[in-house]
Amino acid sequence: MKKLSNHRLDSERLLYLHKRHLGVYQRVARDLGVDPSYVSRVANGARNSEKIKRALIAELTRIQAAQRSTRARA
Repeated sequence: MKKLSNHRLDSERLLYLHKRHLGVYQRVARDLGVDPSYVSRVANGARNSEKIKRALIAELTRIQAAQRSTRARA
């Protein structure tokens, strides 16, 4: 029974983390005034933009910091 509970907690945590990442391209695009598809192409390596890369890294860093603080409270 405990294994099932741990699996459920892991599943819940994974879904929570996924939800935190939803909209990353849209948020970065909105902040920079570009199309989300362009942000996606930069993230996938099809295009190159240091400004967008820096913004993506900053957003992902912000998400990771929020995840760490959430785990610390749990």
